[in-house]
Amino acid sequence: MANNKTKNTLIVFLKYPEAGKVKTRLAKDLGDQRAAEIYSEMSLEIINNVLDTSSYNTIIFYDPPEKEKENEIRNWIGKKEVQYLPQVGNTLGDKISNAFKEVFSSKSKRAVIIGTDCTDVTSETITQAIKSLTDVDVVLGPAVDGGYYLLGLNNHTPEIFKGIKWSTESVLNQTIEKIKENKLSYELLNTLQDIDTLDDLNTRFESFYKTAESNS
Repeated sequence: MANNKTKNTLIVFLKYPEAGKVKTRLAKDLGDQRAAEIYSEMSLEIINNVLDTSSYNTIIFYDPPEKEKENEIRNWIGKKEVQYLPQVGNTLGDKISNAFKEVFSSKSKRAVIIGTDCTDVTSETITQAIKSLTDVDVVLGPAVDGGYYLLGLNNHTPEIFKGIKWSTESVLNQTIEKIKENKLSYELLNTLQDIDTLDDLNTRFESFYKTAESNS
């Protein structure tokens, strides 16, 4: 829940890094254990990159939602300045909608949700999205694969999460159609790369090395 320090909230959706339960497409090439290790490393990197206690509160919504997992996730993440809550709902759309409902019921004015698939997301990305929410109803961060790595709202709007074919290349376009149907304004951020497959991972490392070389 948002505290009185700020009215902006970052929601991070996170899974416990259990082998065979995360990064299943990556696991087809690297195996369940290595895929889970990569997911764990990516998650820690992203959370470190997005933490900004002066601009917004951060809440980690975790899955699976069993209470005993909370301590394991707290120990894994190691961040005392964030709050931990379980994901609630049957579908991904339900879980996202319920997370937004939670933060808006706790007096948050603007809220942004991210997952743990895009390592290029930073606190600057979140701040930009929050700033845009002063002018539009919805902010979307398009992913290369047709989904989105970020979604921001200034009101709980459950309609835009209904009827979406999750984990497909049409998620972004379907969401934009829902936004238009509900006569909401929106803005798109820069398109970024999620890391779901071995090709995505290799592309990410190629980009990293090219950036390092250009800065040297």
